[in-house]
Amino acid sequence: MSATTAYDEIAYPGWPYPQTHPDRLAALGTLFGMSPADPASCRVLELGCGDGANLLPLACAWPGARLVGVDLAESAVSRGRAAAADLGLANLELRVGDLAGLPGDIGEFDYVIAHGVYSWVPEAVRRALLEACRRHLAPQGIAYVSYNVLPGGHLRNMLREMLLMHAEGIDDPRLRCAAAREFLAFVAEAHPVDREGGAPGALALEARRLAQRSDGGLFHDDLSEVFHLCYFRDFCEEADANGLQYLAEAQFHEMQDLGLPAPARERLAAFASDLVTREQYLDFVKERRFRQTLLCRSEVALGSDVRGAMVSSMSISSQVRPEGGDADPLSEGERHYRGHGGAMVSTDRPLVKVALDILAREWPRAVPLEELLATAASRCGRPADPAGRAMLGDFALACYAAGCADLHVRQPAFARRPGPRPRASALARLQSRASPSVTGLLGNVVKLDDALALRLVALLDGTRDRAALLRDIRGDAEAMAGLRKAAEGRGDAASLAAALERSLDALGRCALLAAEPAP
Repeated sequence: MSATTAYDEIAYPGWPYPQTHPDRLAALGTLFGMSPADPASCRVLELGCGDGANLLPLACAWPGARLVGVDLAESAVSRGRAAAADLGLANLELRVGDLAGLPGDIGEFDYVIAHGVYSWVPEAVRRALLEACRRHLAPQGIAYVSYNVLPGGHLRNMLREMLLMHAEGIDDPRLRCAAAREFLAFVAEAHPVDREGGAPGALALEARRLAQRSDGGLFHDDLSEVFHLCYFRDFCEEADANGLQYLAEAQFHEMQDLGLPAPARERLAAFASDLVTREQYLDFVKERRFRQTLLCRSEVALGSDVRGAMVSSMSISSQVRPEGGDADPLSEGERHYRGHGGAMVSTDRPLVKVALDILAREWPRAVPLEELLATAASRCGRPADPAGRAMLGDFALACYAAGCADLHVRQPAFARRPGPRPRASALARLQSRASPSVTGLLGNVVKLDDALALRLVALLDGTRDRAALLRDIRGDAEAMAGLRKAAEGRGDAASLAAALERSLDALGRCALLAAEPAP
């Protein structure tokens, strides 16, 4: 029987992490000259998998993939195993074990994931983690490792040391969390917003951010015994000592200097003689506190010339919207588009403007570049020629660098639009029994924040058409009230049917609807 760990006493919240998704890792590997494994049939190892929340959507989406998770917390692994059994997943194996002593029979993997582990384990385990990445990584494999970095991590660590002093002598995990929240409230209240509208200091803002965390996150991350901080350069040296090299960041836009003024970009180029040095200097000016780094074997020959032509074999997803409302994309002049998080791109090319409108309508479905080119060119009345392909490839890469689009090698299948008998994913239906927060088929977290959405997900088992759905919703007073609200108070059959269709479409936009089975 396994020894009880702190994670058994107070559970760490299990979530999917889209930044670790094999589709994302494969796209980045491809851009930098690798030949990564097809995610649909890949082998994934997650170190510190918790309850398997990050692996469950992958196992559901790709029956041909092999997924293995390892974690010390027996209670978390048991929860994950129970979910996998309920879903009938034969391709997911969750093991109770220490990553510092992985068994030799665990095998070789195309993708190794270690999220939220490296900075919270002792030095010997950190070494073992990187050794495991090298030992179990396939020749063209990619490892994801996240960790705290300097200089930005100083602030969080400073507040953490205060929390530890305040909670000194309190052993009970719940009481320690309560004491920590008491102290965080004190720091936030000591620095209120002044009457002139000035913002509180950085420490107070950090205290308010930490106060939003769950007890599990606060206890295991900020009240932990180990909280390792390092400079990016030093992490890369340690990886190199273990036969690994820096590939990229899991979020490509984090590698860019687009937010810097031109003189600063020029100085950066002068200071940085190589990629690792450049990234270190970006940490300085961005005050970066956390990294999500991709590594590969040292012997892999990587390319540094990332070009738009590389996008031609990929798919693109984007939800950018034009500023100032919708307008005819074929009209003259430049249009500015805003993406998630406020990132901006602009273009005056009709082909690109039409393509962005198509992507917005199809979101979150990733559209293959060749399909996007053919459809956009047809609407523009021009041929789908090499010039158009180059134009779209270059702009897609620019959007990716700006954080306004994602590139895909193999996006998991889902139904963007509901069919005659819609079916929510089995994972979402299972999760909705216990929580309004469910996982989409893209590894995205969706909060079903009303009774109608919760009831719909439960009903969408693929057996009900629209009439049956309306009949069953009428039997649930809260869900029916939500449907009437969605119909703007109207109760006639046509209005309710239209409101139901909009609700189903919203579930499709959240990637909660399973793809129709092949005929």
